[in-house]
Amino acid sequence: MPSAGKAPPLPPPVDERRSGLERRARSDRRGGPAVTADVASLPLQRVFPHARLSEREAAERAAAIEVHRRELGSRLGRNVGAVVAAVDYMLNISGDLVSPTIVEHEALELLEHRSVTDPLTGLFNRYHFDATMNREIARCRRYNAPLSLLLVDVDRLKLLNDRWGHHAGDQALSRVAVAIQKSLRGTDIAARLGGDEFAIILPDTDAVAGLIVATRIRRNLVENASTMVTVSGGLVELPRDAAQPSSAQLMLVADHALYAAKNSGGNCVVQREYQAEE
Repeated sequence: MPSAGKAPPLPPPVDERRSGLERRARSDRRGGPAVTADVASLPLQRVFPHARLSEREAAERAAAIEVHRRELGSRLGRNVGAVVAAVDYMLNISGDLVSPTIVEHEALELLEHRSVTDPLTGLFNRYHFDATMNREIARCRRYNAPLSLLLVDVDRLKLLNDRWGHHAGDQALSRVAVAIQKSLRGTDIAARLGGDEFAIILPDTDAVAGLIVATRIRRNLVENASTMVTVSGGLVELPRDAAQPSSAQLMLVADHALYAAKNSGGNCVVQREYQAEE
């Protein structure tokens, strides 16, 4: 009978949760497929969203980064990722970056979404509305296209809050937001300005079509509703021949129309003609 000896030592446990970098390095050492993306296809504006580069500058940087990537790979004896080469080049060579912070795309997109979104309703917030309003006015003037602005205000929201609590008021605001979203096209921009007031930018829409949108919102709001929630609206169309129109003046006229709708008892929409600033 053979004598019992010491059992051979067990191999160290394998960590199946190796990082992506470790797996890629092992693949490179085994002569596996290269994992490096071509820098020419690297969207610099997406990787470096705060680097102000024109299309020409971005193309020039991409070509230079590809040369830099190949040089780094030759020196290090391994594949160098396009993003790594781009960060090194733009930080240490071109100087386009200063003290950069690396953020995953998913996290950045989430932060960007939150920065322009109203958390209660899911509509855009006032910050995004103001920026978009100026851009849409410029676009419609450039292409001689109509543009309308619709302000919507929830009727008697304060009474609802006082009687049933702010939770009921939040539910009413959410219902209005859903009704607005169901009534719009993909090119329309809806935002919650704050409190009980919403704003809707209607590109390529004249006042007649804008009134149809407002009616659709009010109809969608009352469908399958357990409690009555109504809204008032103020509508204004930007004339195509308006001289130096401003978003502030457009908002002022729409607000006057909304005020008239509220004073008439609510649950209606009033249209006003755009008047230039005096």
